[in-house]
Amino acid sequence: MKKSKTFSMAAQLKKGKAAEKDFLEKYGQGAIVRTDGRKGDLQVKWSRAIIELKTDFYSKSTNLFMERWSVLAEGDRQGKPGGPWQSAIHGAAYYLYWFPDTDELFVFTTAALVNYLEENLSSFRPCPVRNKGYTTLGYIVPKEKLLKFHEENPDKKLLVPLDEVIFFSVGGKQ
Repeated sequence: MKKSKTFSMAAQLKKGKAAEKDFLEKYGQGAIVRTDGRKGDLQVKWSRAIIELKTDFYSKSTNLFMERWSVLAEGDRQGKPGGPWQSAIHGAAYYLYWFPDTDELFVFTTAALVNYLEENLSSFRPCPVRNKGYTTLGYIVPKEKLLKFHEENPDKKLLVPLDEVIFFSVGGKQ
């Protein structure tokens, strides 16, 4: 049986912050700025639309890791939503998933992504991740499934072009 790796939140946060800086240099166009990080990572300056940026350094993967619970409920401890669910609670209009090493970028509307995931959760493989003192639970979501759904349902606005976010977003909850 494969041994599970324990992740350090501090190390992961450091990598994520460095990737945010790289993302802004590459795509920000002066129109996207950092936030304090409590309700999202980035914000479109003119529309004030909140953006959550997820960076993934497993660039050879054909999947996305969609975190459902940042802290899984255990014993008396209540679970804490993670990933797109947490972003939706915080009012993030967009959830961006970026592979910095290959520059592959998925630009989701947060509400559409959460709806898609909720409707299809049972078809994805759960993946618990051990951290120091708690467990995170996410799901392995094949890129191919997301892209196929988007192609077959463009009216659902699961994926949008980044230019639409920067230049045409209306902000707030989408």
